[in-house]
Amino acid sequence: MKVLKFGKSLKSGEECGCGFKHDRTLDLVLLGPLSQALDMLEDLELKPPYAVFYDEITYRVAGRFVKEKLAAKGILMTSPTFQEAERGVAEARGARTVIGVGGGTVIDLAKYAAYKLEADFISIPTAPSHDGMVSPVVSLFEEGRRKSILARSPRIAIIDLQILRSAPRQLLISGYGDILAKIVSMKDWQLGRDERGEQYCKTAESLVLSSLNKLIVSLMNPPPPDEALEILVEALINSGAAMMVVGTSRPASGSEHLISHYLDMNLKERLPHGIQCALGALPMAAYHELRNPNWWKDEQYRLSALQGYFREVGLPTSLQEARVPIDVMVNAIVEAWKIRPKRYTILHKFKPDRSEALKLLRISALA
Repeated sequence: MKVLKFGKSLKSGEECGCGFKHDRTLDLVLLGPLSQALDMLEDLELKPPYAVFYDEITYRVAGRFVKEKLAAKGILMTSPTFQEAERGVAEARGARTVIGVGGGTVIDLAKYAAYKLEADFISIPTAPSHDGMVSPVVSLFEEGRRKSILARSPRIAIIDLQILRSAPRQLLISGYGDILAKIVSMKDWQLGRDERGEQYCKTAESLVLSSLNKLIVSLMNPPPPDEALEILVEALINSGAAMMVVGTSRPASGSEHLISHYLDMNLKERLPHGIQCALGALPMAAYHELRNPNWWKDEQYRLSALQGYFREVGLPTSLQEARVPIDVMVNAIVEAWKIRPKRYTILHKFKPDRSEALKLLRISALA
């Protein structure tokens, strides 16, 4: 069992000097067999009664095993909405520990319930699809629009690599997309720092960029598959921890995420979150290279390198390949800043029109 320590291993807000309080709720991440990790719960003071959230698929993958091993109350989730989250709260009432077994939606539904019930939360992801597995952010739908709120990170996360290896390849690709998109989100945050005086945290920056760099090295010099998966998982965990530290999604969510949110609301068939963020990252990297003098100087972070990483992991590099209509993507680039008008990104600064949006899609080779 490999143990990743967070909690007090992270700098406090005072030690960092950034002005953020530095939430350090996440204590440990256990990388190893699920059964062995569950045997450790009471020693870690994560006590019954337990409530375990899952959907139909993740029940078969691991939810049933967790439910039976812990004699937990099982709660089947069926939709990614705040209305469904409130149903989960009602069903989990009385639990001291809430457990989410699943992908992003189930984890967020369980996270929300634990937060509302002031219960401990354990995250057990079944796919390495995005960085929400340990973040404090809950992102669900309300009246057809995606809405994100700040909840609380898990006390521990249990990562069984054997389970993650069985996830559909598209979800693995999504995880790579979510991390590679941080090349854009970090620069959007720095833009807010430099032009709007936003608070900025070097601890959060280090968590994101150190993992991103390690991931890039693994793409240029591929290690054995199990090691590559572990590198991806640790990058997803560290990105979530960065959001926890500053109490906002700012380190990991910029203009590329706003484009993904627009696609969530306007595509007939949504793509996995990380793939949508990756599609947003290409034209936003092009936009920064054109109009942000403080864009990355390091070649490994520039648009041409990003396109190469996409090809390496199997991310789509064109709208045709992703089956995203060009008009929808143009509208996303023009309109996405309005989803979070108070968040400052390259889109908020320049507010591109349709002509500029088309130009960005051509420069980034998406169209």
